[in-house]
Order: sequence, then structure tokens, then C-alpha cells
Amino acid sequence: MDRRRFLAVAPALGLAARAVSDMPAEAEALRAPTLPLEVFGVQLYTLRSAMADDVDGTLAVVAEIGYRQVEFAGLYNLSPPAMRQKLDNVGLSAVSSHHSVDEIRGNWGAFLESAQELGQALVVVPSIPQSEQNAEGIRRVADDFNRAAAMARSAGLRFGYHNHSWEFEALPDGTVMMDLLLERTDPSLVDWQMDIYWTVDGGGDPMAYLEREAGRVTSVHVKDRTADGRMVDVGEGVIDFATILPRAEELGLRFALVEHDTPTDPIESIRKSYATLERLGL
Repeated sequence: MDRRRFLAVAPALGLAARAVSDMPAEAEALRAPTLPLEVFGVQLYTLRSAMADDVDGTLAVVAEIGYRQVEFAGLYNLSPPAMRQKLDNVGLSAVSSHHSVDEIRGNWGAFLESAQELGQALVVVPSIPQSEQNAEGIRRVADDFNRAAAMARSAGLRFGYHNHSWEFEALPDGTVMMDLLLERTDPSLVDWQMDIYWTVDGGGDPMAYLEREAGRVTSVHVKDRTADGRMVDVGEGVIDFATILPRAEELGLRFALVEHDTPTDPIESIRKSYATLERLGL
């Protein structure tokens, strides 16, 4: 069954998954391994310059290209209800937002309320401060993640961490820092938003990690990498998304979000990436 035909039956499957859970409904629906990807999304950080100039026009183009989901890295001075209305106007939905370690250590409840107002399923920390990129810091941050994730779960949201490349470096004792973070966080609470580009760039094997952490990678950032390490639009590099994404889907992936950190032309970048994913039949 292809993705478009599946859309007709996905709501019923979602209700069935929710009925058998004591977890908040949104959190359980996200965790359900039988629910495949429905549509592709885009991390709006890619479009930050365009969003700063014209929120309505940019969101309309995102929808016109074919995306149906977005992830936020800021709301451009709009309230959550105002932003949600703009998404509704063009048929987009918010699935996630990025929040700093300082934010989860601060008035975290207010950010969770905003996520609820936007209708999100996820809240994600996109990085760890450089001063804490060590064994002691990771253990401390892991405790904060467990606490923040428990609060998110109570609010009907899932909590995740988004990696870069440094996490795949080894500590003096040989432990890979990403492995330490995964070990120290509760897998029932803390998901992994795998950035596929940064995982490869750091020397990690996305497929091996997907298998080892089955059910934990509930979202991914989809961006490509050339053999010499340049970040490029999907289809212009060597990452085998045609293999990675279907297997990730089988292992619990729910959201695939296209991103490019430094595109020359942000709109053209997300257009090219979407066309490639469609051409691959994903």
C-alpha cells in the first residue's frame, strides 16, 4: 500500500493504537510502530530568512511544493494561536519545535503550553552547550532530559534530542558520547531525532543505530552529504535515503523533516529535496 492510499485508513489505525494505552493519546499515537509516515515536513530553520520577511507567503509556498508538516525553530514574533491560524490557512500542521537546554531548565511548562496550542506531537532539543559536551555534562543534561520528557509526556507530547556530529566522538574511556546520552536517558521518555547528515558526518552508521535503537528514532532530519562532506539538497549527495527511510519507517519513524542549514536559495532547496523524495517513491 503506498503512502497516499494509506492516508484513508491511517486515522482508524491511530484510534486503535490509542485505545490500548494508559499514556496520553498523542504520545501513544506517536510511539505506535504500525503507523507509517504519511507526508513529508520541513524544518523552517531552512527558510528562516524567507520567514522573517514574509511568513504567510513562505508558508503558502511550502504547502504548494507539497509539504504538509513543519517544525519550528522560533515563531517570528507571533503567538502560537496566530501561527496555528496561518498554518491552517494553507493546510500545514506543526509537528515539532526546537528548544534549548536553557529553555527546558527554565519555564518549560510555558513552552509545552505553546506546543499544545500549535497542535504538535513533539518537542526537541537541537543541541547541547559546548561546555557540557563531555561525560559529566552529558550525564547532567540526560537527567534534565528525563525530567523535561516526563513533563512533556504529561502534556501529551513526546520529547526528543537532535544530534550533530560531535556526539559520535569518543570520550577518553572510549565511550561514544551519543551512546552515553542514549544510555543515560529513559527510552520510554526520550526519543532521538536523528539528523541523518550529521550522523554520517560524525562517522555514525544510521542503519546500525536505527536497528539498535528500534522504536526510539521517531523523527529524522533529511539532508544530503557529498563524499567530501558538503551539505547539499537531497539527491545531490551520496546518502542512501531510499534504503534508510523505509527501514526507519518499519522501526517506528513517524516524521521525516527536510532541512538544509545554509542553502543558497532556501525555496529552491526544499523544492529540489521534495522532488527527489517523490522520485524515489518515498
